[in-house]
Order: sequence, then C-alpha cells, then structure tokens
Amino acid sequence: MQRARTAIAKDKRREVLLESALDEFFDKGFKAARMDDIAARADLTKGTLYLYFASKEALFNALVDNIAIPNVEVIEKITAVQQTSCQAIEQFCHMAPSLLTHSKLPKMMKILISDAGVFPELVERYRQQVIDRVLDAMTKVLEKGAKSGELRVDNPSLTARLVVAPVVLSAIWQVVFARTTDNQVDLCELFLTHQDILFRALRTCQEYKP
Repeated sequence: MQRARTAIAKDKRREVLLESALDEFFDKGFKAARMDDIAARADLTKGTLYLYFASKEALFNALVDNIAIPNVEVIEKITAVQQTSCQAIEQFCHMAPSLLTHSKLPKMMKILISDAGVFPELVERYRQQVIDRVLDAMTKVLEKGAKSGELRVDNPSLTARLVVAPVVLSAIWQVVFARTTDNQVDLCELFLTHQDILFRALRTCQEYKP
C-alpha cells in the first residue's frame, strides 16, 4: 500500500481507518475486535494503522471526537441560542430524528452497551464528554424556563434526563431491533409526540404555540 504523502491523503486514510474501526467494534464488540482485522477491513497493513492510532482505545476515543462530540456541540448551540425554552425543546426534538438516522451515534451506543464493563475508562470519558454535556445543555434550558415562568419544572436536572431519554432508547432500537421493516419506527412522528407530551406537562401557559 502506497504511503499517504499529502495532508489530504493522510486525513482520508484516517477516516477510512476510523470507519473500519467503527464497523469492527460494532460487528464484534470492543473486546473481540483486533487491530489486524481493523487494518484488513480498511485494506491497509497493521503497521499503517499503528502509524495513526496506538491502540483500540485510541481508536475509540477518536471515534468519540469525530462522531459524538460534533453533534453534542450542535445540540449545545441550538438549545443556547433560542429565545425561549419551548423553542429550544422544539429544536432538540426536531434535530433528534436526523441525529439518529444520519449519524453513527446509534452504532456508538451499541458498542458502549455491549462491552461497557471491558473498558470503563472509555465509557466514563464518553459519559463526561457526551452524555453529561447534553444533559447539562437541557438542564440549562429547563432552568431558564422555570426562572422566566415559561415552564413548571421542580427538578431541572432530573427532568432533563426525561427529555433526553427517547434519544437513547431510539438509538438502541435502531441498532438492536430495527433490522426489519416491521420494527421500524417513524422517528419524526415519535419526537413530535414527545414534544407534545413535554409541552403539555411543562408549559405554564397551555395556549403557547411553538
């Protein structure tokens, strides 16, 4: 295999290796995945793989940095810039179906769940860098709504978990159960329903129209 000589070629090779690692972790689990097999899946040598990533742990952390964290940053941004808390919740529910359908986050979730006990340090980093940041963003939305009188929220941090929970469940459903057409879920309709339930439960003014 010819050595990548330009920055663009190196970035492209790195992307191929990450994609191969994600598929290998997803198919076999983190513990069973081998660096040799990841390299073979990418049609590269193991030596080339080690030039880019020193270990499976480094590969997984790079996947978090490339797949999960950019999406977290989008969630933080879209929830922070909205004028009202209801608008922030609406934007979150609008974004969720695309996030679950067009990103690789569901695959990451399956890898985490299947081998969580094998690599606790990586799971902890994922919690801190991804889950906690999303929950913190939603907690701030709910705190803002409670302070302004827009929402009835006694415990913003716990309520944030209820707001975010369908994303986690849907991610698991996508990669575990939705292998056949019969088990597919209309995610757009699901999150419209979720939004409606949230507004009915939390809004102080039921006449408010998002």
